[in-house]
Amino acid sequence: MLSDGELHERLRPFIDAGLLRDVPTRWQLLQAEVEMTPYVISTDATAEEGYRRSVLGHPLARQLMIFSHVGRDHLRTGSALGARLESICAHLILTFHRGMPVFDLQIIQTHEGGLARLAAAIDEARDGTTPLGRRRRAIAHRLFRDPDAYFAQFADWIARAARFEYPHPGDEGSKFPPEFFSLVTLAEYAARRFGDVAWTRLPTHMLGLASRRFRDGNGFGWFSR
Repeated sequence: MLSDGELHERLRPFIDAGLLRDVPTRWQLLQAEVEMTPYVISTDATAEEGYRRSVLGHPLARQLMIFSHVGRDHLRTGSALGARLESICAHLILTFHRGMPVFDLQIIQTHEGGLARLAAAIDEARDGTTPLGRRRRAIAHRLFRDPDAYFAQFADWIARAARFEYPHPGDEGSKFPPEFFSLVTLAEYAARRFGDVAWTRLPTHMLGLASRRFRDGNGFGWFSR
C-alpha cells in the first residue's frame, strides 16, 4: 500500500498541471475506492458492442482470458495505483473502451515514462513486432470485432493525455457518477468528502460506502437483469 508521501508523488503530474488541488491521504482514497468498486464491477463499466459474439467474447470467459495474461493486477478495482505499468497497458489493449479511457490513462501518467510505454505496447500489439505484442494481438483478435480500429484510436488518446486534455464525463457517455470518472476526480472527491472515522463506526461506515450504488437504485448490473 502506498504511503501518503508516495501517493502525493504519484499524483504530482496532475498537481503540477493545475488539475488537482486537494490531495487525499491514503485512508481517504481507500474510502472512495470502496464506494466506487460496485460501479466498476457492474455492467455500467462494459462496452459490449466492441466484443465478438462468441464464447470467448462472453464477459465471464474474456475476464478469465485477460486474467490469465495480466495476473492479479487485473482484479484491482480501486484506483489501481498499486498495479504495475505493464498490467495497465495490457488492460487497455485487451479491454474495449467506448470512449477515451481517461481513468486508465491517468493511472499510466502516474508512472514515469508511462505514456511512452503505452504507445510502444500498442504498436507492438498492432504490428506483432515482439513476442508479447503478438500474444496480445492474438488475444485481441479473439475478443474484439475490430481490434485494429480500436488500436488506431490510441494515438489521439495518448496525445490528448500528454497535453492533459481530458473529455467531460458527459462527452464520453459515462454511466459512472462524475467523481468516479477519472483518477483526478476520484482524488479530489476523496480529499473533500472523507476524513477520520471512529473505530466503533467503521463497520457501518464501510458498509454504507459499499452499498451506495444499491441505495441509489442502480442494482448490480450483472445480477439485476
